[in-house]
Amino acid sequence: MTHSSFGGLGFLVLALAGSVDAQDKRPIQTEDMFDMRSVGAPVVSPDGAWIAYTLGRTSLEDERSYTRIYMSPAEGGEAVGLTVEGKSAGSPGWSPDGRYFTFTASRDEGENQVWALDRRGGEGFPLTDIEQGISGYRWSPDGTRLLLTIRDAEEKNEDKKENAPPEPWVIDRLQFKRDNLGYLTGDRRTHLYVFELGSRELHQLTTGDRDESLGVWSPDGTLIAFASNRTDEPDGNENSDIWIVASDLEEPTASPRRVTTNEGSDRSPAWSP
Repeated sequence: MTHSSFGGLGFLVLALAGSVDAQDKRPIQTEDMFDMRSVGAPVVSPDGAWIAYTLGRTSLEDERSYTRIYMSPAEGGEAVGLTVEGKSAGSPGWSPDGRYFTFTASRDEGENQVWALDRRGGEGFPLTDIEQGISGYRWSPDGTRLLLTIRDAEEKNEDKKENAPPEPWVIDRLQFKRDNLGYLTGDRRTHLYVFELGSRELHQLTTGDRDESLGVWSPDGTLIAFASNRTDEPDGNENSDIWIVASDLEEPTASPRRVTTNEGSDRSPAWSP
């Protein structure tokens, strides 16, 4: 059922792009690209009844692209828009009990946060309020915590005078630029955190001069597996491995347990049920 549902999403994209009669065939033009839609990130609700997904489009008039999240019945039917038209949202997800639908978005010129919609009704509300925003999230199996990936905050120069000229960028890394991040200045890295929804406490799990991918919870919620390149020169190779860290650390660790030793790119960890 899942595969056929995803296939239906592909058909939906073609339908949204507009049907073209055989008699109206003509060479594709640049403007046609702005009428195309892209579907991504499909996630099935815990009860298997709904599929949430992103639908991206580009506005030639506004000169920008944005992504909206929709929900469709798994058995087929009319799609329902879950997020605001004209404002980007991503990373659709469901709480384990299916009560909340969650996504990432930045609102009112703020940073990217995790937002939630109660499926029983009401307005969307933020679950997180992280100063520098979050890169990704994942629900814990029991629904009480969120695993977050957060990039280190920029260091603030308290001595900088108002209207002072911008400081030069100093880059000493082999990988000096990255999509969605821009120039990699300073030593800012992306690490794993656990956010307690009840107490709203944030616990950092990993640290050090390396980046971690968004991890996955073990079925019992005690461990988190993630990918990271922890070689001496991570910018100069693709030797990422799978690592495991406890989810209840009080202090971050620079020495998680290594699981793979392949001298290549090991990614996308997953647990058996």
